[in-house]
Amino acid sequence: MLEYFYKEKRTLVDFRRGPLGPFFDGFAAQLKKAGYSQHTCQNVLGQCCTYNAFLIEKGISRARSITSALAETFVAEYVAHIKSPDGLFVATRNLRRSLRLLSAYLIATGTIKPVVVKPARFPYSWILDPYLKYLREERQLSTTHIHRLSGKLHAFLQCLKDDLVRDRVKSLGPDKVEEHFKRHLKDSQENLRCLASALRGFLRFCAQHKYTGEDLSIAIPSLPHYRLSSLPRGMEDSDIQKMLKSIQQDTPKGLRNYAIMLLLMAYGIRGQQAASLMLDDINWPASTIRIRELKGGKEVVVPLLEAVGEALLRYLQKRPDSIHREVFLSTRGPHRPLSGLAISHVVQVAMIKAHVHRTRDGASTLRHSWAIRALAHDSPIKAIADVLGHRYIDTTFIYAKADLKTLRQVAMPWPGRQI
Repeated sequence: MLEYFYKEKRTLVDFRRGPLGPFFDGFAAQLKKAGYSQHTCQNVLGQCCTYNAFLIEKGISRARSITSALAETFVAEYVAHIKSPDGLFVATRNLRRSLRLLSAYLIATGTIKPVVVKPARFPYSWILDPYLKYLREERQLSTTHIHRLSGKLHAFLQCLKDDLVRDRVKSLGPDKVEEHFKRHLKDSQENLRCLASALRGFLRFCAQHKYTGEDLSIAIPSLPHYRLSSLPRGMEDSDIQKMLKSIQQDTPKGLRNYAIMLLLMAYGIRGQQAASLMLDDINWPASTIRIRELKGGKEVVVPLLEAVGEALLRYLQKRPDSIHREVFLSTRGPHRPLSGLAISHVVQVAMIKAHVHRTRDGASTLRHSWAIRALAHDSPIKAIADVLGHRYIDTTFIYAKADLKTLRQVAMPWPGRQI
């Protein structure tokens, strides 16, 4: 298989020597099968060949003798000559990716054993780990949500330092909590609310399990938050048409992005819901599409609109072959499913190309636009809540603030000037 990528005999000899020589043909075949481009395959193979030469210099004769410490030493030597911070970051990232792919192949073939990575231990793990387990098992929060909370809690606990000794936590006072919170007073209101919520839940857990002598959550101030105080951020129909026209549909990537945009615009779904759409969710004979639940909402089945169906069909005809059942895949190998962030990035790029500017961009803007348009066309609020997947209709009431047609009916006349 190496002959597919390289023609010179001297190059092939370099590949087939050393501890990794017997494995490069199979590794190259796997990269090609995974869908990586020829350019990417040659970059990965070339870096791994350099790693093989490094192993020969270190006296390594068998692949089983390769350790993670050797790989780290190779990375450090390989990028040592790079002075630019940006260039150093890119080179290190690409090299680690190549070594990670090679390691995965060697593990899959049973050549080397997988390295068991133990969770990082911190001086405060004895108090943080039970809380994260509680969030995961009892509250059943998503992995993403737990990761965000743990980041804020790590920063808080690192500030306490010596106070986290088991004997001293009991005497921990509210002044330490207030001191940490005051450092973030200049953050945005949204970040402050997230920080307050994370600390309050953690400190209550500590008080309930007698880790602390008192409930320190009372030291966190209440931040004012008024229900339905904000306005939904939508966009005009003309801007939406500009975004659709900005997408070129003569490539597989363009067909995919156009189908994503139509799907978001037609049903007002979240970016993560578009990313989670499976091939089995589209019922072509019945002309329906299933939108999976998210954020405590509910699953809905809606009619498959003709324009959306045609866009999906055009994309599916060019969709890469893959074992994944998700509809939307990356156009570059190895053709993995898109994430919710990638879906939002598609919207952001379309906004930039169409010169559409919003304070907040992404898939949520199209969701707000759909709800506002539905209200403008006299759709019942209950029907809008059902399509959006809201479990409680109160969640949908924020869009009533953008229903200008109905608001004009209840507007009071402006009083005339008194003479």
